[in-house]
Amino acid sequence: MSISPCELVVRRLLAEVHNGHRLERLRAHYAPDHRDHDPRVAPGSGVAGLEAFWAELLDAVPDLRVEPGVALADGDRIMLFLLWRGTFRPGTAAERDFELHTSEIFEVAGSRITEHWAVADYSILRPLGFAPRQRTDLRRPDLIGVHTAAERANAEAVLGSYREVLTEHRLDRAEVYYERDYLHHNRQMPAVPNGVEAFRAYFAGNFAAYPDLTATVDHLVAGGDRVMVFATWRGRFTGHSRGRKPTGRALILRTSDLFRLVDNRVAEHWEVVDYSGLEDVGVPVRQPVAR
Repeated sequence: MSISPCELVVRRLLAEVHNGHRLERLRAHYAPDHRDHDPRVAPGSGVAGLEAFWAELLDAVPDLRVEPGVALADGDRIMLFLLWRGTFRPGTAAERDFELHTSEIFEVAGSRITEHWAVADYSILRPLGFAPRQRTDLRRPDLIGVHTAAERANAEAVLGSYREVLTEHRLDRAEVYYERDYLHHNRQMPAVPNGVEAFRAYFAGNFAAYPDLTATVDHLVAGGDRVMVFATWRGRFTGHSRGRKPTGRALILRTSDLFRLVDNRVAEHWEVVDYSGLEDVGVPVRQPVAR
Protein backbone atom coordinates (compact mmCIF):
# COMPACT_ATOMS: atom_id res chain seq x y z
CA MET A 1 0.00 0.00 0.00
CA SER A 2 1.49 3.35 -1.06
CA ILE A 3 2.19 6.09 1.47
CA SER A 4 1.11 9.65 0.68
CA PRO A 5 3.79 12.38 0.53
CA CYS A 6 2.30 14.17 3.56
CA GLU A 7 2.40 10.94 5.57
CA LEU A 8 6.09 10.50 4.72
CA VAL A 9 6.79 14.00 6.07
CA VAL A 10 4.97 13.26 9.32
CA ARG A 11 6.60 9.85 9.73
CA ARG A 12 10.02 11.49 9.51
CA LEU A 13 8.92 14.01 12.17
CA LEU A 14 7.79 11.19 14.47
CA ALA A 15 11.07 9.31 14.00
CA GLU A 16 13.40 12.27 14.53
CA VAL A 17 11.55 14.47 17.04
CA HIS A 18 8.80 12.52 18.81
CA ASN A 19 10.90 9.38 19.30
CA GLY A 20 14.44 10.54 18.49
CA HIS A 21 14.14 13.67 20.68
CA ARG A 22 16.23 15.64 18.19
CA LEU A 23 14.82 19.07 18.86
CA GLU A 24 17.41 20.68 16.60
CA ARG A 25 15.53 19.04 13.71
CA LEU A 26 12.24 20.85 14.40
CA ARG A 27 13.07 23.66 11.98
CA ALA A 28 13.80 21.11 9.26
CA HIS A 29 10.27 19.69 9.58
CA TYR A 30 8.22 22.88 10.08
CA ALA A 31 7.96 25.82 7.67
CA PRO A 32 9.34 29.16 8.96
CA ASP A 33 5.80 30.64 8.94
CA HIS A 34 4.23 27.54 10.53
CA ARG A 35 0.94 28.13 12.36
CA ASP A 36 0.10 25.89 15.31
CA HIS A 37 -3.35 25.57 16.88
CA ASP A 38 -2.41 22.85 19.37
CA PRO A 39 -3.66 23.80 22.87
CA ARG A 40 -0.29 22.66 24.24
CA VAL A 41 1.62 25.32 22.26
CA ALA A 42 1.63 29.07 22.98
CA PRO A 43 -0.56 30.88 20.42
CA GLY A 44 1.20 32.67 17.58
CA SER A 45 4.61 31.41 18.69
CA GLY A 46 5.50 29.54 15.51
CA VAL A 47 8.37 27.06 15.56
CA ALA A 48 9.85 28.73 18.65
CA GLY A 49 6.68 27.77 20.53
CA LEU A 50 7.10 24.17 19.42
CA GLU A 51 10.69 24.18 20.64
CA ALA A 52 9.56 25.46 24.06
CA PHE A 53 6.77 22.86 24.23
CA TRP A 54 9.10 19.99 23.41
CA ALA A 55 11.80 21.14 25.83
CA GLU A 56 9.26 21.29 28.66
CA LEU A 57 7.72 17.93 27.79
CA LEU A 58 11.02 16.06 27.51
CA ASP A 59 12.22 17.58 30.77
CA ALA A 60 9.15 16.03 32.43
CA VAL A 61 9.08 12.76 30.42
CA PRO A 62 12.67 12.11 29.27
CA ASP A 63 11.96 8.55 28.05
CA LEU A 64 8.97 9.60 25.94
CA ARG A 65 7.92 7.30 23.12
CA VAL A 66 5.09 8.04 20.67
CA GLU A 67 3.19 5.32 18.81
CA PRO A 68 1.07 6.22 15.76
CA GLY A 69 -2.36 4.63 15.46
CA VAL A 70 -5.08 4.91 12.83
CA ALA A 71 -4.38 7.55 10.18
CA LEU A 72 -6.16 9.18 7.26
CA ALA A 73 -4.45 11.16 4.50
CA ASP A 74 -6.44 13.64 2.41
CA GLY A 75 -4.51 15.70 -0.14
CA ASP A 76 -2.02 17.88 1.71
CA ARG A 77 -3.43 16.97 5.14
CA ILE A 78 -3.09 13.90 7.32
CA MET A 79 -4.93 13.00 10.50
CA LEU A 80 -3.56 10.41 12.88
CA PHE A 81 -4.07 9.22 16.43
CA LEU A 82 -0.99 9.13 18.66
CA LEU A 83 -0.31 7.29 21.91
CA TRP A 84 2.32 9.03 24.07
CA ARG A 85 4.03 6.92 26.78
CA GLY A 86 6.88 7.29 29.22
CA THR A 87 7.75 8.00 32.84
CA PHE A 88 6.79 11.33 34.36
CA ARG A 89 9.55 12.88 36.54
CA PRO A 90 11.55 9.64 36.94
CA GLY A 91 13.55 9.35 40.14
CA THR A 92 11.43 11.92 42.00
CA ALA A 93 8.56 11.70 44.46
CA ALA A 94 6.23 12.65 41.58
CA GLU A 95 7.27 9.67 39.41
CA ARG A 96 4.42 7.91 37.66
CA ASP A 97 3.59 6.25 34.36
CA PHE A 98 2.60 8.69 31.63
CA GLU A 99 0.05 7.78 28.95
CA LEU A 100 -1.66 10.32 26.74
CA HIS A 101 -3.93 9.93 23.71
CA THR A 102 -4.10 12.68 21.09
CA SER A 103 -5.46 13.22 17.61
CA GLU A 104 -3.46 15.43 15.25
CA ILE A 105 -3.97 17.07 11.87
CA PHE A 106 -0.88 18.13 9.94
CA GLU A 107 -1.05 20.25 6.79
CA VAL A 108 2.00 19.87 4.56
CA ALA A 109 3.50 21.87 1.70
CA GLY A 110 6.46 20.25 -0.04
CA SER A 111 8.60 18.66 2.66
CA ARG A 112 7.49 20.81 5.61
CA ILE A 113 4.51 21.13 7.92
CA THR A 114 2.71 24.46 7.54
CA GLU A 115 -0.21 24.12 9.96
CA HIS A 116 -1.24 21.81 12.81
CA TRP A 117 -4.27 21.17 15.01
CA ALA A 118 -4.74 18.70 17.88
CA VAL A 119 -7.17 17.25 20.39
CA ALA A 120 -5.30 16.32 23.60
CA ASP A 121 -6.78 14.83 26.76
CA TYR A 122 -6.24 17.39 29.51
CA SER A 123 -7.79 15.12 32.13
CA ILE A 124 -4.34 13.48 31.95
CA LEU A 125 -2.22 16.60 31.48
CA ARG A 126 -3.71 18.95 34.08
CA PRO A 127 -2.90 16.81 37.15
CA LEU A 128 0.73 16.82 35.95
CA GLY A 129 0.84 20.61 35.86
CA PHE A 130 0.26 21.16 32.13
CA ALA A 131 -2.45 23.73 31.36
CA PRO A 132 -3.77 24.48 27.86
CA ARG A 133 -2.10 27.55 26.37
CA GLN A 134 -4.66 28.26 23.68
CA ARG A 135 -8.15 27.43 22.63
CA THR A 136 -8.92 28.01 18.99
CA ASP A 137 -12.24 28.05 17.19
CA LEU A 138 -10.52 28.19 13.80
CA ARG A 139 -12.62 25.88 11.67
CA ARG A 140 -12.35 24.03 8.35
CA PRO A 141 -15.63 22.08 8.35
CA ASP A 142 -15.69 21.41 4.58
CA LEU A 143 -13.79 19.04 2.36
CA ILE A 144 -10.78 20.64 0.67
CA GLY A 145 -9.45 19.61 -2.73
CA VAL A 146 -10.46 16.81 -5.08
CA HIS A 147 -12.56 13.89 -3.78
CA THR A 148 -14.46 11.06 -5.38
CA ALA A 149 -18.25 10.97 -5.38
CA ALA A 150 -18.11 8.12 -2.83
CA GLU A 151 -15.87 10.14 -0.49
CA ARG A 152 -18.22 13.13 -0.69
CA ALA A 153 -21.23 10.90 -0.04
CA ASN A 154 -19.53 9.41 3.01
CA ALA A 155 -18.68 12.90 4.30
CA GLU A 156 -22.28 14.01 3.84
CA ALA A 157 -23.49 10.95 5.73
CA VAL A 158 -21.21 11.75 8.68
CA LEU A 159 -22.28 15.41 8.67
CA GLY A 160 -25.90 14.28 8.53
CA SER A 161 -25.43 12.14 11.64
CA TYR A 162 -23.93 15.08 13.54
CA ARG A 163 -26.80 17.30 12.45
CA GLU A 164 -29.82 15.01 12.82
CA VAL A 165 -28.84 12.53 15.54
CA LEU A 166 -26.32 14.38 17.71
CA THR A 167 -27.60 17.97 17.49
CA GLU A 168 -31.32 17.55 16.74
CA HIS A 169 -31.40 14.55 19.15
CA ARG A 170 -33.26 12.30 16.69
CA LEU A 171 -32.17 8.93 18.01
CA ASP A 172 -34.78 7.28 15.77
CA ARG A 173 -32.45 8.19 12.86
CA ALA A 174 -29.40 6.37 14.26
CA GLU A 175 -29.78 3.32 12.00
CA VAL A 176 -29.83 5.59 8.94
CA TYR A 177 -26.21 6.50 9.68
CA TYR A 178 -24.82 3.51 11.63
CA GLU A 179 -24.67 -0.21 10.89
CA ARG A 180 -26.69 -2.02 13.53
CA ASP A 181 -23.62 -3.85 14.88
CA TYR A 182 -20.97 -1.20 14.18
CA LEU A 183 -17.70 -1.46 16.13
CA HIS A 184 -16.63 1.27 18.56
CA HIS A 185 -12.98 1.76 19.57
CA ASN A 186 -11.87 4.01 22.43
CA ARG A 187 -8.49 3.16 23.97
CA GLN A 188 -8.85 5.88 26.62
CA MET A 189 -11.69 4.16 28.44
CA PRO A 190 -12.46 0.48 28.99
CA ALA A 191 -15.32 -1.49 27.45
CA VAL A 192 -17.15 1.00 25.24
CA PRO A 193 -20.14 -1.01 23.90
CA ASN A 194 -20.66 -1.72 20.19
CA GLY A 195 -23.84 -1.38 18.18
CA VAL A 196 -26.72 1.02 17.63
CA GLU A 197 -28.70 0.03 20.73
CA ALA A 198 -25.77 0.90 23.01
CA PHE A 199 -25.33 4.12 21.01
CA ARG A 200 -28.98 5.09 21.59
CA ALA A 201 -28.80 4.31 25.29
CA TYR A 202 -25.59 6.30 25.74
CA PHE A 203 -26.83 9.39 23.95
CA ALA A 204 -30.27 9.24 25.54
CA GLY A 205 -28.44 9.70 28.85
CA ASN A 206 -26.37 12.54 27.41
CA PHE A 207 -29.42 14.33 26.04
CA ALA A 208 -31.17 13.97 29.41
CA ALA A 209 -28.19 15.53 31.18
CA TYR A 210 -27.62 18.23 28.52
CA PRO A 211 -31.02 19.00 26.94
CA ASP A 212 -29.45 21.68 24.70
CA LEU A 213 -26.44 19.58 23.65
CA THR A 214 -25.05 20.38 20.19
CA ALA A 215 -22.13 18.98 18.20
CA THR A 216 -20.30 21.30 15.78
CA VAL A 217 -17.94 19.83 13.20
CA ASP A 218 -14.72 21.87 13.20
CA HIS A 219 -12.62 19.86 10.72
CA LEU A 220 -13.52 17.36 8.03
CA VAL A 221 -11.14 14.98 6.21
CA ALA A 222 -12.10 12.12 3.88
CA GLY A 223 -10.21 9.42 2.01
CA GLY A 224 -11.35 6.08 0.61
CA ASP A 225 -14.00 4.58 2.88
CA ARG A 226 -13.06 6.76 5.89
CA VAL A 227 -14.08 10.15 7.21
CA MET A 228 -12.51 12.02 10.11
CA VAL A 229 -13.80 15.00 12.08
CA PHE A 230 -12.80 17.23 14.95
CA ALA A 231 -15.94 18.32 16.81
CA THR A 232 -16.88 20.63 19.66
CA TRP A 233 -19.78 19.69 21.93
CA ARG A 234 -21.65 22.37 23.86
CA GLY A 235 -24.53 22.29 26.31
CA ARG A 236 -25.46 23.02 29.89
CA PHE A 237 -25.57 20.33 32.57
CA THR A 238 -29.14 21.01 33.75
CA GLY A 239 -30.75 17.55 33.62
CA HIS A 240 -30.62 14.43 35.76
CA SER A 241 -28.93 11.39 34.20
CA ARG A 242 -27.06 8.32 35.43
CA GLY A 243 -27.64 9.30 39.05
CA ARG A 244 -25.71 12.57 38.76
CA LYS A 245 -26.98 15.84 40.14
CA PRO A 246 -26.90 18.66 37.57
CA THR A 247 -24.46 21.49 38.23
CA GLY A 248 -25.78 23.99 35.69
CA ARG A 249 -22.28 24.46 34.29
CA ALA A 250 -21.62 24.95 30.58
CA LEU A 251 -19.97 22.05 28.75
CA ILE A 252 -17.28 22.55 26.13
CA LEU A 253 -15.98 19.14 25.05
CA ARG A 254 -13.60 18.52 22.15
CA THR A 255 -13.41 15.18 20.37
CA SER A 256 -11.82 13.61 17.32
CA ASP A 257 -13.65 10.81 15.50
CA LEU A 258 -12.64 8.56 12.64
CA PHE A 259 -15.35 6.59 10.83
CA ARG A 260 -15.14 3.69 8.38
CA LEU A 261 -18.26 3.55 6.25
CA VAL A 262 -19.94 0.82 4.21
CA ASP A 263 -22.80 1.87 1.91
CA ASN A 264 -22.80 5.33 3.54
CA ARG A 265 -23.26 3.93 7.05
CA VAL A 266 -20.70 3.78 9.84
CA ALA A 267 -19.32 0.27 10.26
CA GLU A 268 -16.43 1.17 12.56
CA HIS A 269 -15.55 4.15 14.76
CA TRP A 270 -12.42 5.31 16.58
CA GLU A 271 -12.24 8.33 18.90
CA VAL A 272 -10.02 10.54 21.04
CA VAL A 273 -11.73 12.69 23.68
CA ASP A 274 -10.51 15.57 25.83
CA TYR A 275 -12.25 14.38 28.98
CA SER A 276 -11.32 17.53 30.89
CA GLY A 277 -14.49 19.09 29.45
CA LEU A 278 -16.57 16.66 31.51
CA GLU A 279 -14.48 17.32 34.62
CA ASP A 280 -15.14 21.06 34.18
CA VAL A 281 -18.91 20.54 34.55
CA GLY A 282 -18.52 18.29 37.59
CA VAL A 283 -18.65 14.84 36.00
CA PRO A 284 -15.95 12.52 37.42
CA VAL A 285 -13.87 10.76 34.79
CA ARG A 286 -12.41 7.33 35.33
CA GLN A 287 -8.70 7.23 34.72
CA PRO A 288 -7.78 5.76 31.32
CA VAL A 289 -6.29 2.31 31.30
CA ALA A 290 -3.69 0.72 29.02
CA ARG A 291 -4.95 -1.83 26.53
